[in-house]
Amino acid sequence: MADTTESVSVSRSRWESLPDLSEKTVDNLFAMYTALVIFVLLLPLLYLLPVSLNPAGLARIPLNPSLRWYTDILNNQALIAALRQSITLGLLTAAVTTPLAFLAAAGTRNVARKSAVIGFFLLPVFMPGTSVGLGLAVYFKLLSVELSRWTMLVAHVLWTFPFAYIIILTSMASFNPHLKEAAYDLGANEIRAFLDIELPHIQPGLLGAAIFSFTLSFNEFSRTVFVRSATDTLPTYIWGRVQNLGLDPTVYAISGVTIVVSIVLLVVVGYLVIQTQEEDTP
Repeated sequence: MADTTESVSVSRSRWESLPDLSEKTVDNLFAMYTALVIFVLLLPLLYLLPVSLNPAGLARIPLNPSLRWYTDILNNQALIAALRQSITLGLLTAAVTTPLAFLAAAGTRNVARKSAVIGFFLLPVFMPGTSVGLGLAVYFKLLSVELSRWTMLVAHVLWTFPFAYIIILTSMASFNPHLKEAAYDLGANEIRAFLDIELPHIQPGLLGAAIFSFTLSFNEFSRTVFVRSATDTLPTYIWGRVQNLGLDPTVYAISGVTIVVSIVLLVVVGYLVIQTQEEDTP
C-alpha cells in the first residue's frame, strides 16, 4: 500500500513539473502541427504543379514557366476522350449517389440502432479498392454483363456513396425537427414541410455531397481499372501512358489539371459545409 501511494505521488509530481500552458498556446501548437501535416501531405502536389510548367520537360521547377505541355493536351484526341468519359461518369455518379445517400440518411434518423446502420453504410470506405474492383469484375462476368460505362458507374457509386451519406447525414443532424412540427401544426403535409422547411436547410449538404461524389469519381482508379470499358477514364489513361511511355511532360500537365480541378471542387464543398454550420449558429 505504501509503495502504491509513493508511486502515485511520484507520478503526480512529474505532471506538476510540466510547464503550465494556456489554452491559447495549446490551440496555437495544435494549429501549427495541423498545418505541418497538411504541408507534408500536399508537398508532392505543390511540386508537381510548377514542374508541369517546365518547357524542357524536366522534372524540376522552371526558371521560365510555359504552358507548352498544357497546349499539347488539347491536341491529344485519346486524352480528350478519356477526359470526356471521366466528366460524364462523374456527373452520372453524382446524380445517382446523391439521392441514394439522401434516402439512406433520411431513413437512418428513424431506426433504433443508428450506430450499426451508419457503420454498415460506411463499410465500403474500409474495403480495399482493388478487392472491390476485382469482385465486381467477377460478378459481372458471372452475369455475362459486358464491361461498359455502366459497370464503371456501379463501382463509382459504391465508392462515393459512404462519403455522400455522411455529408448529408451531418447536414440533417443539425436541422431542428421542431421546425417541421411547427409546419405540421400550421397545416402542412409531410411533402410540403420537407420542401419548404427542411430542404432549404440541407440543400448545401446535398450540393456538397454531389460535388464530392463527382470529385471522387473523377479521380477514381483502383476500382475502375477492373471494370472499365473500351474508353479510358482520365486516371486509367494516365496509368496506361505511364506504363508505356514513362513519366513524360504531358503526364505532368494532365496531373496539374486534375489537381487544380480537385482542389477547387473541394474548396467549394468546404465552403458549403461551413455555410451550413454558420446558418445553424444562433
